[in-house]
Amino acid sequence: MRRRMTTTAWAGALVLMAVVPFAMSAWRGNSTRIGSMLSVGLGVLGLGALVVVVLVPSRIRTLTRAFGVDRVMGLHRWLGTLALVAVVMHAAVALWNHQELLNPFTARATAQVGWGALVSLLLVGGVAAGGRRPGARYEIWARLHVGLAAAGLLLAGLHVLWLNHLVADPVMRVCLVVLSGVLLAVLSHRWVWRPLFSRQGAYVVYGVRREGPSVSTLVLAPVHLRRGGMRFDPGQFVWLRLRRAVVGTEEHPFTIASSANVTGRLELTVRDQGDFSHRVAALGQGQKVWLDGPHGSFTAEQDRGCAGLVLVAGGVGITPMMSMLRTLAERGDTRGHRLVLAERGSEPLFADELDVLSRRLDLEIIRTAGRRVDLSMLTEVLPGRPWRDELDYFVCGPPSLLAGTLAALEQLAVPVGRVHTEQFGWSGPMPVTAPAGSGPAPGTPRTAGHRVTSRPAADARAREPYTR
Repeated sequence: MRRRMTTTAWAGALVLMAVVPFAMSAWRGNSTRIGSMLSVGLGVLGLGALVVVVLVPSRIRTLTRAFGVDRVMGLHRWLGTLALVAVVMHAAVALWNHQELLNPFTARATAQVGWGALVSLLLVGGVAAGGRRPGARYEIWARLHVGLAAAGLLLAGLHVLWLNHLVADPVMRVCLVVLSGVLLAVLSHRWVWRPLFSRQGAYVVYGVRREGPSVSTLVLAPVHLRRGGMRFDPGQFVWLRLRRAVVGTEEHPFTIASSANVTGRLELTVRDQGDFSHRVAALGQGQKVWLDGPHGSFTAEQDRGCAGLVLVAGGVGITPMMSMLRTLAERGDTRGHRLVLAERGSEPLFADELDVLSRRLDLEIIRTAGRRVDLSMLTEVLPGRPWRDELDYFVCGPPSLLAGTLAALEQLAVPVGRVHTEQFGWSGPMPVTAPAGSGPAPGTPRTAGHRVTSRPAADARAREPYTR
């Protein structure tokens, strides 16, 4: 219930920020010329949408917890497209009304700033649409994207200010000041307070535990013990950086593997497969790291009726499942749970602890031993109806595991609200393709309403972590 209220409140706030300036400009507009009204309206709509585009990926914890990271980033992309279209149409109408502005070199300063904003935003769209080129460093792509967006937003603000058309109206001036204040407060908290001054995210390495040839668990303790450790829900993740700085430092997301009941210690399980993860795995006792979190909505809600959990994990996708199981064991949960493991035969993770957890919990562990997770397997593993409709399903692993599992759950008519997935990287919603003869034609992409959380996971899952 609380989460639903938070989601509704955030949805209303975002809509108001995007729509109210547009509505106010239409109400307070003095011109009766259609061309002028259309130009101003499109410009204000684009500006409001652009502010929301910048706000939603700024790691606002209640926002990512309410919607999930996948929906937040989907909203970011959708509103970014809307803002760009509105700005381009605004420019086209303005140039049609004032053709002397076609040459940016001879136009007045206010128009030149507007041209600069337009070019910056077009470049942002081009960079986003083109994506990161194979072999290119993600950090360079992300910083280019953020830098161009910041330039476009700043120039757009100067364009509005120097025109002195909207700010001359007292109602619009208050509206724009409030919008600017919200934007500055969020960005200052995201880019200045958290990276440089927040004491909550300061942690020290307590130890490093080897889980396998290429997998290690980083055990962290809060530096400021009086403030207590980070409170999180099992399945959430944090962003980790190795030094404090606003810019020029690399950070990646890692899933929290420890129990949510233990706040004085935090565990992150990392697969050593890249430069950053190698540096993290090589950290020594006593070294400091800085965390930003928790984030994400890939969590089991305690306030919903659920007869038990079905956890389907592949590889290091077991990390959030370990947090869930450890938390359930600490809380003395008595429900029946199932864990389906599609793991590397050469590197079984947490095998000994899972045996202990299976005795502390009513937990059945099914190892696939190379068998595909599909309709046949899940039919054997799951109870019949109506009991399977009372379970919550969590799936975390590579795309092939997600596709097969989601297709099977759909064919079993599991309620879509019960299925939660964790997707590697930022490839968008996972297409679910049912086998021939079981529904739509093969190859038909479907999401079936499943809640897909696209987790950027540097703990060996993500190839493209996102920077906000």
